[in-house]
Amino acid sequence: MPDISLGEFYKKVVCKGVRLQNNFTVGCGETHGHWRKGLIKMKKNVTMRAAGFLLVGVMLTASIVSGTYAKYVTQDSAQDTARVAKFGVVAAVSGDLFGKSYSAASGNSIQAWSVNGPTVSASGATEAAADKVVAPGTKNGTGMTISVTGTPEVSTSLALVDAVDASGNTYVNTDIELKTGDYGVMVAYNGTVTTDNVTSYYKLDNGTYIAATAADLGTNPATKLYQFKDAASVAASYKPVTWKVGDTSCADVAAVKTALAFTTTTAAPNTDLATAYGSKTITWEWPFSTGNANAVTGNTPNDGLDTILGDMIADSGDANYTVVKANGTGYDTVNYADVNAAANSANTVKVAYTGATAPTVMTDASVCAVLTVSFGAKLTVTQVD
Repeated sequence: MPDISLGEFYKKVVCKGVRLQNNFTVGCGETHGHWRKGLIKMKKNVTMRAAGFLLVGVMLTASIVSGTYAKYVTQDSAQDTARVAKFGVVAAVSGDLFGKSYSAASGNSIQAWSVNGPTVSASGATEAAADKVVAPGTKNGTGMTISVTGTPEVSTSLALVDAVDASGNTYVNTDIELKTGDYGVMVAYNGTVTTDNVTSYYKLDNGTYIAATAADLGTNPATKLYQFKDAASVAASYKPVTWKVGDTSCADVAAVKTALAFTTTTAAPNTDLATAYGSKTITWEWPFSTGNANAVTGNTPNDGLDTILGDMIADSGDANYTVVKANGTGYDTVNYADVNAAANSANTVKVAYTGATAPTVMTDASVCAVLTVSFGAKLTVTQVD
């Protein structure tokens, strides 16, 4: 029912009856109290109806608003942990190849410096002052072993190369070597010399030993004469130390390096590296005698060559005892020097040479002998992708 003022309502009631909600009729001529009650009841119904419409509106509005903030959602979650993969690899190059003292009781193998009765022993007031040495008859049957152990959880690769020093310079492996030529020792002679045998002796002339003549006997004072001893001829380079890698014989350190090549150089994770890579052991020997002995002298083929090497290392510049090498017309004095094994090498070696100028490296043409044996190796095991 539309809203009307009290005055309008009164006029309409007076003139004619008006039908109200719930069949309540106010007729013309009704008393004022009766139509007022009807009016109040009608207003209550209007209020309730308005409240219902308001509730519906609120619910619709809430639905619309809530729809405005809705979105697609999907979810997942996970967690994980891990530890460091095991490495635990030991790459080892162990054992001494050479010693300062060798024992007859153990077949001329290396023994402790303090043990009595050595067959070969380096000179020196103390062990620290003594050099490591090798000589005919000495050997090392246990040698140096190159090995890898461990079972890492990563892939690995193995590399064996020459040893290097802290500056990255290579440690050059060297053999004791007497190069081709005719050698001997000039020893001062103080006995009687006659014109009949004078040509069997030598005199020193500007650094070269040449045959003496009868004229050298008549000088005053007499010319100093020398005897030529310990003659040895080297037709091919002589390397007395022989090597083995396992059961493989090696003529020199170059062959040792070849024999040390590992067959397997990579391994998968969780592989026993001692089994996969294996190990290599290097041993050596300087034979005391080689070949058949001479029926007259009793010497074996290597005796004279070994003697020259021993004489070279013993020569200290004594004018009465000099190692020489033939030059075609006489004999040149052999001199000695410590030089680099190669340019910028990590190690030096003792060499014998002829001529007035000392060499700078072991490979110089003037070098006629190398008097130091050297071997070194660097083993590396690396994780690989």
